[in-house]
Amino acid sequence: MTFEIKTYYRKEDLPPLEDVNFFHYASSFDWYDAIPAYTPLMIVAFDAEEKPVAAMFAVIARMNRLFAGSFFKRCFIQQEPAFFDKNVPQIELFHQLISHLVQEVEDKVFFIRYEGLSSAIFGYKGFRENNFYYAKWIGVRNSLQRKRKIWDQLSASRKNQVNKAIKKGVVIEELLSENDLPEIYDLIRKANFQKIHQRFPPFRYFENFYHHYIKEGKGKVLLARYHGKIIGGIILGFEKQRATAYSLYYWGKTKLYKFLHPTVFSIFSAMQMSEKEGFQYFDFLDTGFLNDVAGRTRFLLQFGGKQRATRQWYRFNWRLINFFAKKLYG
Repeated sequence: MTFEIKTYYRKEDLPPLEDVNFFHYASSFDWYDAIPAYTPLMIVAFDAEEKPVAAMFAVIARMNRLFAGSFFKRCFIQQEPAFFDKNVPQIELFHQLISHLVQEVEDKVFFIRYEGLSSAIFGYKGFRENNFYYAKWIGVRNSLQRKRKIWDQLSASRKNQVNKAIKKGVVIEELLSENDLPEIYDLIRKANFQKIHQRFPPFRYFENFYHHYIKEGKGKVLLARYHGKIIGGIILGFEKQRATAYSLYYWGKTKLYKFLHPTVFSIFSAMQMSEKEGFQYFDFLDTGFLNDVAGRTRFLLQFGGKQRATRQWYRFNWRLINFFAKKLYG
């Protein structure tokens, strides 16, 4: 089955699209609005009746402030595309979408990375035929539908840490005003600078999220405060269609307030809030390489979630480099 596929670089040119997958909302354009380092794009597939049946959002990021050539640009995509018709052959359609994406950006970027897939086998043929190679990753997700409440799913050490934070007077609150954004941005930048694999987003990125996601009910920021000071927090994205809350960023002043466990308390509070608001899943997305069960993956599994095998797919647009990368990793 053949679909007509078009690329859009401006939100106002898009056809009406339903919010199905959080990472492929039309409002993703608003998230990256007025940020020179990012070029967002949406690839939309239409059926014979010119009705949108799928959409895939991608962003081209410039990795260097001084140079603007394709060598200094990367293309990032997260999770499966949004499918608007359950009857379309998703694997076949994805093959056409990923092929179109490669043709669209291969002369504009040096590298393409596709991450966050819920299944290790999704789109395998499409990726392989477009010369991608992969690394095995782990994703962690909590089910909020269990009879056991979130508290009962925590490990003993996590329960002790949450109790200590509460006894010491740590409280959680929701970000309701953009006046706290500069302080939050500075805290995230300092706490997570070495943990973010891409270029750290500018302040406008978080400002856009507040105006187009938090104020529209598509996300929240929870803050852990101690004696009035922000010592940790977590940024959440909401996908009502699949009743999933996504952990986008979390941080804490773990050196200065180590014994208050701000990161643990923020994550637990976010999971508890998501449970109360009726979400069925709490997703931490990709957490680490498959064979790396320590570090971040082990930390998150102690909140009671389950790990799942997935893949991150990569493609260098310089053929020789991609050839050797496929030989090495494929």
